[in-house]
Amino acid sequence: NIILYEYLPVLFDEPTPPYNGFKPDIHPVSGLSFWPYNDTSRPLSKANAKCNFRKTSSGYPGLRLCSTWWDSEEILPEIGVEELLMGLSSQIAEREDSVLCSDVRDKLFGPMDFSRRDLAALNIMRGRDNGLADYNTVRRSFNLQPIKNWTQINPYLYARKPELFDQLSTLYGHDLDDVDAYVGGMVESDFERGRPGELFRAIIKEQFVRIRDADRFWFENSQNGIFTEEEIQEIKKIRFFDILVNSTAIPVDAIQPNVFLFRDSDPCPQPSQLSSKVLEPCVVLAGWNYFHGSELPYILVILLLTFIPIVVALLGYGVIKLQNRRRRKLKAKQEMTNTKNYDKLCKYYFNCDVREWLHQNHKRYVKVKIGPEESISTINRKGETLRHINFKDANSLMVEVTQDSHKPMVLIRSPRDHDLVLQFDNIGTRKKFLAKLEAFLLNYKKTLEIIHTYKDVMLANAETKEKRQKRLEHFFREAYALTFGLKPGEKRKLEEVSNDVIMVMRTSLSKKEFAEALGMKPDSLFVKQMFNCVDKDKDGRISFQEFLDTVVLFSRGKSEDKLRIIFDMCDNDGNAVIDKLELTKMLRSLVDIAKTDSMAEEEVMDLIAGMFAATGLENKEELTYDDFKLMMKEYRGDFIAIGLDCKGAKQNFLDTSTNIARMTSFQINQLPDPEPNYVIRKWNFLITYLEEYRQHIVYLLIFFVITTVLFFERFVSYTYLSEHTDLRHVMGYGIAVTRGSAASLSFCYSLLLLTMCRNLITKIREIPLHQYIPLDSHVQFHKIVAMTALFFTVIHTVGHCINFYHVSTQPIEHLRCLTKELNFESDSKPTFSFWIFGTVTGLSGIVLFIIVCVIFIFAHPKIRQKAYSYFWTAHSLYYWLFIFSLIHGLAKLTGTPRFWIFFIIPAIIFAFDKIVSLQAKHMELDVLDSELLPSDVTKVKFSRPPSFKYLSGQWIRLCCTAFKKSEFHSLTLTSAPHENYLSVHVKAQGPWTWKLRNYFDPNNFENKAEHPLPKIRLEGPFGGGNQDWYKHEIAVMVGGGIGVTPYASILNDLVFGTSTNRYSGVACKKVYFLWICPSHRHFEWFIDVLRDVERKDVTQVLEVHIFITQFFHKFDLRTTMLYICENHFQRISNRSMFTGLKAINHFGRPDMNAFLKFVQKQHSYVSKVGVFSCGPSALTQTISQACETTNNRRKLPYFLHQYENFG
Repeated sequence: NIILYEYLPVLFDEPTPPYNGFKPDIHPVSGLSFWPYNDTSRPLSKANAKCNFRKTSSGYPGLRLCSTWWDSEEILPEIGVEELLMGLSSQIAEREDSVLCSDVRDKLFGPMDFSRRDLAALNIMRGRDNGLADYNTVRRSFNLQPIKNWTQINPYLYARKPELFDQLSTLYGHDLDDVDAYVGGMVESDFERGRPGELFRAIIKEQFVRIRDADRFWFENSQNGIFTEEEIQEIKKIRFFDILVNSTAIPVDAIQPNVFLFRDSDPCPQPSQLSSKVLEPCVVLAGWNYFHGSELPYILVILLLTFIPIVVALLGYGVIKLQNRRRRKLKAKQEMTNTKNYDKLCKYYFNCDVREWLHQNHKRYVKVKIGPEESISTINRKGETLRHINFKDANSLMVEVTQDSHKPMVLIRSPRDHDLVLQFDNIGTRKKFLAKLEAFLLNYKKTLEIIHTYKDVMLANAETKEKRQKRLEHFFREAYALTFGLKPGEKRKLEEVSNDVIMVMRTSLSKKEFAEALGMKPDSLFVKQMFNCVDKDKDGRISFQEFLDTVVLFSRGKSEDKLRIIFDMCDNDGNAVIDKLELTKMLRSLVDIAKTDSMAEEEVMDLIAGMFAATGLENKEELTYDDFKLMMKEYRGDFIAIGLDCKGAKQNFLDTSTNIARMTSFQINQLPDPEPNYVIRKWNFLITYLEEYRQHIVYLLIFFVITTVLFFERFVSYTYLSEHTDLRHVMGYGIAVTRGSAASLSFCYSLLLLTMCRNLITKIREIPLHQYIPLDSHVQFHKIVAMTALFFTVIHTVGHCINFYHVSTQPIEHLRCLTKELNFESDSKPTFSFWIFGTVTGLSGIVLFIIVCVIFIFAHPKIRQKAYSYFWTAHSLYYWLFIFSLIHGLAKLTGTPRFWIFFIIPAIIFAFDKIVSLQAKHMELDVLDSELLPSDVTKVKFSRPPSFKYLSGQWIRLCCTAFKKSEFHSLTLTSAPHENYLSVHVKAQGPWTWKLRNYFDPNNFENKAEHPLPKIRLEGPFGGGNQDWYKHEIAVMVGGGIGVTPYASILNDLVFGTSTNRYSGVACKKVYFLWICPSHRHFEWFIDVLRDVERKDVTQVLEVHIFITQFFHKFDLRTTMLYICENHFQRISNRSMFTGLKAINHFGRPDMNAFLKFVQKQHSYVSKVGVFSCGPSALTQTISQACETTNNRRKLPYFLHQYENFG
């Protein structure tokens, strides 16, 4: 009513068309050309009821528009709305013409990056952006005649400002059809009367009339029944004056009745028209850096993301050091416990870090341990003994000390070894050490001789290990050069004898150095007897000439001469005869070399009696040299090949052809195969590789194809198909990269759950589907998927660092348009800190980054090996990884969350797998029996749950309730599936395994009734790499080190299945078991298992071969003697001298290529042979290479290798 019937008549100086009723066919929407004309009438005052036009707080006569755009909250409380309205009713508006007020023309408010804009320019751009027609077209649409001449637009204005039209004509290329509707309409303005021009008059009038006529609820519409005729007439009488007077505190006589017009008779006339010259100056154009305030947070966040993995890596390094320290303490505690008279010697223990001087450029930190017995030891930080100096045979110990006070040093002269040089931090520490050493020596009635000298002199004369080593190398080199470089009877020329040669000839070997040269321990009886034979002058050292004579004997001597040495070694008392006792000691020393206790004293005597009887000497109690030759006659060929194997020798002085013929593994006939040419070899290698790893290649190809497709699907979608949506406007290609990497990493992290479904993998192994899935490589596939996920995680993180930088540079009004998921409560622009720490996406992203760093860094093999509990704790964070991954996308900041799409199915499968594990996990089982076996092995036998089914070769995760109830460790079952109990054999190595052994040690229980046995909780069983052995007619099993554990169950299951008449499902017709170990010691329990297996193997399906790898060389003197005794004992008793088993013992490592060829020849009637190995990765890799090499021959049977890495 006010606008149509009060304001428009004033604006147009003509009445508004009368109302003719509601017209439903009229559209009331406002057009783009509506109302921009009003911009020209905006004035550049305030008055009170007493007509006092007050000045502003700054002293200006009025408020300036350009300076008060956003200051209403400051102005209104100061002056009140009444004064502002009274001032507006008295202030004269600007003329309605073609000229805009300067405050909106070039001083209009703008964004922070460009604080001033031009309203006219904005109107023109807005019309063009929205497709508004040109000036003449708009005139035609309102039934106005088009303008054909520039002068016709406004003749009155043209007469006064012709240059204005000339400029417009030039600007629009002299084409009236290109003139903007806004420009043309403004130029039309009636300059003389101060009214809108023809076009804007028509537009404004037509728009308001349409709004009125199209409104069904218009107050004049009597047909809607809202108002009566009397009420309509009353509404028409209401003026804007009435509203102001009735709704505010403005007095009636303070403003004129028609507030849109001011006449001379109206109250409170304006003193003068305001102009920009007398008003407050406008704020000049200013720019704004939208990233202002985000620079420091951005740098700090980047540094935080950089240092998080570094800090976590340092924590990982710290836990390794912590675990090593705990192991050292445990080891030291065990040594102290095992040391006799520890309490007595404890007061001499010197526990202080010093530096051992090795040579001029190398020192190392060590701890010095005085005692036990008459010795000094140096220990490294890992608790390992570096040096052990024994001065048992010396009456006094000579020590040199430096006179320097800075970094004082001590040199200890070793009677039979190189010198020990120690450097201390200060004089006090050295004094304390010498006092401890002297008190220790007095306890053994020995004296300490101290010689004072200077540091330079001491170090120059010190016999260091390096100097001694060089001298010994020269010693051996000269001996071999004299032996093999000169003809018989030839002597070295005098000029060739240098000072170095003379020094070497004066050098002598101690028993320890001689033992090291043989690769044996000094306390071995064999070494002692050999040393006594070589040391002809019995001075306790081997001179150069004595060693040279021995080398010549073993390299060029006759078998009788070598046999004489053996005789002399056995003849301890030197009476030219050896009795059975001396021969027993010698044979026992050989058995000790093999590190086995399988032979009792009676068995050794029986062996010797058998050797005597075999040569008709059973009635003799002692042997002369001739008798000894007669006994060893059948081994004459073996003695021909005897050599002395010493470190430092540059050539092999052994008859290797004889030895190879004598000790070829398994007596395999070496059939020469024609050597294929290079191309065929490479082609066979490629084909074999593809055949052997075809499943791995296919699954990896599928995985990487899916990952790549997921990445590029999102990348293309956001790059080309979503350019106009959401934050794609400001993030550019960054959001395409991050969304692509998000899809790939979502798939990878979800797939990780499937690779760790142990129960699912175990079930798949039991069905035919396992033939098409490489289940043995699920851990390797888990690592590949994890590293791929880590790669995309890094890309995602770097991408979002760039994306959030772009978002932080945007005005808030743009952000409101680009993202509808965030509600900005104020006009304050969010900084980078807000996006990182104030949004769900940013904050959860930081948490996820920390979790990923912890999981991946603590999964490093070193941390897993040294600090397994920390690795498992860090890996348990995967729960939070998936929880925060689900939370991460809930804010929908960069798009709709999609992680749940990939996660839901693997999560359900993984949850069911965990439920299956929990069913057995919470069941506590009784310990039936425990046994402490030799070599720190503990056997634990416990109840078998009624529904517990497993295959031999499978493993479980076991927890003992005596310790942490949540600490599970992976252990292989050593009981067989047909047995009604479960058992494991645990080697005490780490803290948990030692606690387990100590707990079951009967000596630790004062009263067993007060200490009942704990309960066992387990998870599993889980599939092992060896569980499919029973499916092959021919199987080869190779165990190395601790890797023999699964075969305790497998071999028992094998002989049970093949020796019983009932159906067992075992398809094996022949099984070869190869046990590779440094010695039999530490595996006495497994020898007992093999002994029981041999007893039950009535069908002879199992063939066992044991390989002892402890010796320095296969065919030196001691190995040959071992072979002779073993061969004789095997022949007369049909079992091994070392193990008591029927299994054949071999010295050295097996030639797997030759063995597999042997199997291939013996069993050519089958299509494939299963090869199963368990042990260190080096062993399984060697077996894999041997299978690959044999398969390259393209002959049947084909070898299928399945393995499991232990240790």
